[in-house]
Amino acid sequence: MQALKQRIREAEEIWLLPLLNHCNNLFSEVFLPSHDHLHHYRVWCHAKDLMLLLAESGCSISPGLPQQLILAAFFHDTGLINTRDEKHGLESRRLCEEFFSRGDHRLPEGFPEILDAIAYHDDKSSMGRAITGEPDRQLLRLLSTSDDLDAFGYRGIYRYAEIYLCRMINPTELPGRILENLNNRFHNLKCIYEPLTHFIDRQEIRYWITCEFYLGLSEANAAAEERPDWKRELIRVFQDGINRKENLLKRERLLPKLEHEREIQQFFMLIDEENAINNHV
Repeated sequence: MQALKQRIREAEEIWLLPLLNHCNNLFSEVFLPSHDHLHHYRVWCHAKDLMLLLAESGCSISPGLPQQLILAAFFHDTGLINTRDEKHGLESRRLCEEFFSRGDHRLPEGFPEILDAIAYHDDKSSMGRAITGEPDRQLLRLLSTSDDLDAFGYRGIYRYAEIYLCRMINPTELPGRILENLNNRFHNLKCIYEPLTHFIDRQEIRYWITCEFYLGLSEANAAAEERPDWKRELIRVFQDGINRKENLLKRERLLPKLEHEREIQQFFMLIDEENAINNHV
């Protein structure tokens, strides 16, 4: 365990600031707060915690994994600066190759595997069995799971809405599209990390926060003519924030005039509480 912690520290000493700054620069001209450099940092934090959790449970972690994972984490969604397509991982891989082609950094060990993990992190069909069953797929699975963990909870409610609205999905279609994706993520999480029951239990609570919101939104959409609902108004607030390029994940957000002010202010208070939590897993 101490050796793994030391390898994580070494990876961060070499890569954390350069990657964080590079990722911040890439997103500086793009409005996508749910997937910006802070998202990539959170994914890395999830990945660190997962590696330690797996090591504690007796799973073997390869010596090179921390360096490979920090690189994959900080590039996995960078392709979204150029395309909102679901296959943005291919563009993310290109941006990683471009970063190293400048010659400022030596190619890391396992570079082809890093590129593959970046390219296919969003392809849930490739996840397969438990993480203990195929050690050669650890990098891809850890990256994919760490990304999934940032889609749960109150912040996940915003993340899903923002990226789908940016893909020009009709707001009334959000529940169906999002719930299918969300359920796939949690199903894969349970399959891959089935032995880690306490971990699964903690993440299930966060999963249900996101799931119950979009189930409620589906019901609200069906009854839109009968009664107003704060969830529908919240989606309009999200769309307004996108139109105004207002980062609603920041505490200093500017909100429009609200009909359901109490419920929506409560939602953003819960977002702020999540953002203040440093322990990500």
